[in-house]
Amino acid sequence: MKKISTLLLGAALTLGMVSSPLLSPAFAKKKEEPKDTNTFKPELSKEFRAAIAPVDKAVKDKDFATAQAKLTEAAAVAKLPDEKFYVANFQLQIGQEIKDQALQFKGIEGMLESGSQAAAPNRAKLLFYSGQAAYSNKDYPTAISRLTEAEQAGNQNVDVYLLLAESYFKQEQIPTGLGYVERAVQLETAAGRKAPEDWYKRAASVAYSAKQMPEVAKWTRLQVAAYPTAENWRSALLIYRDTGTLDSPATLDLYRLMRASKAITSERDFYEYAQLASDRGLPGEAVAVIDEGVSAGKLNKATPGISDVYKSSSEKLAADKASLPASEKASATGKDGRIAQSTAEAFLSYGDYAKAAELYKMALTKGSVDTNVVNTRLGIALALSGNKEEAKTAFAAVNGARTDLAKFWVEWLDQPITGA
Repeated sequence: MKKISTLLLGAALTLGMVSSPLLSPAFAKKKEEPKDTNTFKPELSKEFRAAIAPVDKAVKDKDFATAQAKLTEAAAVAKLPDEKFYVANFQLQIGQEIKDQALQFKGIEGMLESGSQAAAPNRAKLLFYSGQAAYSNKDYPTAISRLTEAEQAGNQNVDVYLLLAESYFKQEQIPTGLGYVERAVQLETAAGRKAPEDWYKRAASVAYSAKQMPEVAKWTRLQVAAYPTAENWRSALLIYRDTGTLDSPATLDLYRLMRASKAITSERDFYEYAQLASDRGLPGEAVAVIDEGVSAGKLNKATPGISDVYKSSSEKLAADKASLPASEKASATGKDGRIAQSTAEAFLSYGDYAKAAELYKMALTKGSVDTNVVNTRLGIALALSGNKEEAKTAFAAVNGARTDLAKFWVEWLDQPITGA
């Protein structure tokens, strides 16, 4: 995800806090000023003003050793909320200048706990920095607490959500963490920006490591929706394939999507696709896939295994095609939809998508078929014929184990590949 630095502390000026001009020697003289209800007027004792003025001077002179020594003296006399705030503010400034993270964190915490009204306008930022520091110190419960407070205080920057996500990941609370990544993505989208691709990859990777496969499918789909390259399609579909949740018929339909999205690039892909088609009694599709693999330079027909599938499928082609007219007639007279489905499978494998869609619809009407399988393949036939809206309707009717597969097909319809 978006890289978050160890500490992004902006000191007084970045935070918009009370800065050193208020603490100048002239200020220590307690000069009368006209009343201004819109200006913060700190309540500081005479003793504290005298103690804090040398700190201010040393910071301006960049004499931080002296500043720290004098600040210790000022802290000893700080009793009022505003006095404690000023001490903490200087701790943050000095800590940043000398790159002392512990001192920076001490200053942040001090300002939050001071009780001074000066902290109120910066509370959301301070809470974020506090949470960030806790995260860098591997104190994840504190990080979660502070960052949650920061969000509640109005800090809805994407960094808050990303750091919350990582904090929850460290606590093995994966679903909650993924929810915060999703909120960060939504925030970027609402702002008219495209969320970085690494955010999707990180979410999918965490979900995969936690074996939360529905989340893996979700985040890889979101990734190809935002970045629909052939490489991303391949990665997303292979991860989905390797989750082990797909049976052979569903895997065949997944390979069909890989073929449509130009995501088949290896010998293994072409071979397994052809083998599945052959095993399902679809010789025309098996031959076509092997021929594509050869043309792409990924297959050699003489390779053992590949040559066997190609030879056996080629020998069945003529008889298989010759049987289609009779099967089509039998589909219309069949008592249920099973013959129509079987015949539709053959037409789909030969690329006659219009005829396949017609027969799949017949199968659904006649019944006694697995409607999730038939609707998936009806959607595929319609999608490959260019009938996008009707295809989406068919995919929307798919439930159960094939739901994610259908969603991937819908994603392909909405976001065809844009690059190699």
